[in-house]
Amino acid sequence: MRDRFKPPSNLCYEIADFLSNQIIKGELKSDEKIREAELAKQLGVSRGPIREALQILERKRLVERKPRRGTRVVRMSSSSVDWLYDIIVELYGLVARGAAEHRTERDVAEMRRALSRIKGAATRGNLSDYYEALFHFALIGEKAAKNPLLEQMLADLEPLTRRMQFDSIKRHAEDLQKSATFFEQTLQHIENGNPEMACKTIQEYTQEERKIALKGKRLATTGTIGGRNNK
Repeated sequence: MRDRFKPPSNLCYEIADFLSNQIIKGELKSDEKIREAELAKQLGVSRGPIREALQILERKRLVERKPRRGTRVVRMSSSSVDWLYDIIVELYGLVARGAAEHRTERDVAEMRRALSRIKGAATRGNLSDYYEALFHFALIGEKAAKNPLLEQMLADLEPLTRRMQFDSIKRHAEDLQKSATFFEQTLQHIENGNPEMACKTIQEYTQEERKIALKGKRLATTGTIGGRNNK
């Protein structure tokens, strides 16, 4: 008799989300070891869901599991950050361009509401709210671009992108209002149906973000991302 397929429990996804958030926000540091037994005791669960959650995080390139070293948070080097920005600068440009070409009135209205959240969080200096509003704005833009393949590519990169961008936002927390103007300008170009300027504006913002992220990593000389060695 064939074994029955056993899908992962919802609990393992909840644990994965919990750990993912800790990694993204730096509460679990690069190269920090994650001990299954201690984590199971802390969360009051068995080790099975913990193991499944770590497998999910490994696929998302947030942790790595190696023989005799156990499970550790992936360390992102300067090279890793640079490679990732090479990709997302282009992808975000395509999102802005596509949104300007294919936006609907509903898309624009939703992006305006998201922009209002960004500006409000920037005014209050609320880093966490700003970060969440920023990603909500991006998700609406991705849907407005009407490109399912582009949307999927960004979804696959989202855990790494969130981790990197949260670190970058922390490093320029005093400039949140200045950063918010990039999104306001991008939305204006999208609403006006100007794909070239929408693309240019969001890419300028992303390049500035890259500089901040790399400045924070300038002392890093080695590391891994998704199993690749950086030197």
